[in-house]
Amino acid sequence: MIKIPKVKVISFDVDGTLVPTGFVDAVWLEGIPFLYAQKHKISFDEAYQIVTQAYNEVGDHRIEWYYLDYWIKRFDLDTTKEELFNKYKHKVKIYEDVEPIIKLLKKHYKIIICSNAEKDFILFQLKPILHHFHHIFSATSDFKEVKKSKEFYGKICELLKVKPEEVIHIGDHLVFDYLNPKEIGINAFLINRNQHKVELRIPVINNLEEILKFLNY
Repeated sequence: MIKIPKVKVISFDVDGTLVPTGFVDAVWLEGIPFLYAQKHKISFDEAYQIVTQAYNEVGDHRIEWYYLDYWIKRFDLDTTKEELFNKYKHKVKIYEDVEPIIKLLKKHYKIIICSNAEKDFILFQLKPILHHFHHIFSATSDFKEVKKSKEFYGKICELLKVKPEEVIHIGDHLVFDYLNPKEIGINAFLINRNQHKVELRIPVINNLEEILKFLNY
């Protein structure tokens, strides 16, 4: 097994990497449509179609698509972000391997978050383990970028004063967590939590423990 030398920073995506997507899906695909249905006295299914069509019309290439407050205001819903989060807090789950591995890694490396998600979503879901992270970076909240581009990763390296080859990034999206960071020289790993068949000759791990075999510490 080839070890990666001179690593200083280990970066993690959030949804699909540290947490399942259940909470996020519930907020966007249950919470908003439910309140819309209630407001307009229509069925949930009708509201779901209207809401998801609006999501698609705005599209994930526009920054407002990522902001929950934008949608609450757009649909004129009688709620707040905090109320929606608390309604679905029972859906928040952190994968079992996350805290033990991060506690081990933080003894030797700077541990950070690099996510597309709005920062409030990150902070709410990771509340019990936030103290383990040196930095939390949200492309949408901190940099007003809609995707984790190679430029985004370059800015992170500049802020942390490290070279790309001194960073490992782990995430579940082929483009935003693997190809883009890889393009600037970051050691990128795709995590495949559900162990779907991946027809690609790239480094794929099924859990966080598997990253240990690539490290010298």
